[in-house]
Amino acid sequence: MSIPYMGSKRKSAQKIYQTIINFNPNKKTIVDLFCGGFAIGELFYKNGFNVIANDKNKYVVALLDETINKGLNEQKCLEFITRAKFEDILKNPNNYEDWYVGYAMCIWSFGNNQKDYIFGKETEPYKRAGHELVINKDPKLLKQLLPNIPQKYIDGILKQTDWHKRRIALGKVAKVLKNRILELQQLQQLQRLQRLEQLEQLERLQRLEQLERLEIHSNSYNKIQIPKDAIIYCDPPYQGTAEYKEGAFNHKEFWNWVREISKSNKIYISEYNAPDDFEILLSFSQKSTLQGGVQKHNNQPDEKLFVPIGQEKYN
Repeated sequence: MSIPYMGSKRKSAQKIYQTIINFNPNKKTIVDLFCGGFAIGELFYKNGFNVIANDKNKYVVALLDETINKGLNEQKCLEFITRAKFEDILKNPNNYEDWYVGYAMCIWSFGNNQKDYIFGKETEPYKRAGHELVINKDPKLLKQLLPNIPQKYIDGILKQTDWHKRRIALGKVAKVLKNRILELQQLQQLQRLQRLEQLEQLERLQRLEQLERLEIHSNSYNKIQIPKDAIIYCDPPYQGTAEYKEGAFNHKEFWNWVREISKSNKIYISEYNAPDDFEILLSFSQKSTLQGGVQKHNNQPDEKLFVPIGQEKYN
């Protein structure tokens, strides 16, 4: 399971993977140049490919490396990050380990946008109360905020053997009580714990085998050495949507680079639109996870997978 990430291809990964495989049944190496949360790279890796994963965001890459190759510090990941600490992490990243900065950006940001704190100021106390109950088995804050919750429900949550089960139990209690505040607590705050569970699933990659087939880099896409026989997959920041953490992206320069590299390697690009010398290999609808872009969710253009015209031969 990939890292929660703005613009993640997790929901469309299988479509993209299968399309590329159909045209490359004998290839064994893929270069994922904008790997983000590793949704595409992980799927290729699990299917036996050598994977070279790269992203310019060094903090997300550090989180990916820490998760897969070293294993996350669960105790540190289960600490509640307040708004003040989140803002300090973004303002002073050098005071923290790189992987932890990436963790805060991806797990504790609204819509995984890596810049806005996940909770509103009014609701943060409820989020922290639920966190203390589920993670630390401490009901005091929740009782102070919601004093009318019957003790039997609190006890039912506390008797669960781990925080995963306590999270589920809290959701059931919210439904039984029909408590809107508690339901929102479950749906909104505890979705952060679901994100953490995604990281734990990604962490299990290291138990499959020694990861000799995986390289992880943090550099500009055009600085990565491309093996001669490798497939290239690109998921750059989409033109006209929310910018990523690294700032402005030069789309004209990118497409010129694609034209040049396509002379030696087959390349596939996810985007909404492409220049006239590219053709659509795959098109499908998908609600974007990007926040703040010019596109609205109810009027979202189709996702597309582009290739240079003439790259693929159709039957």
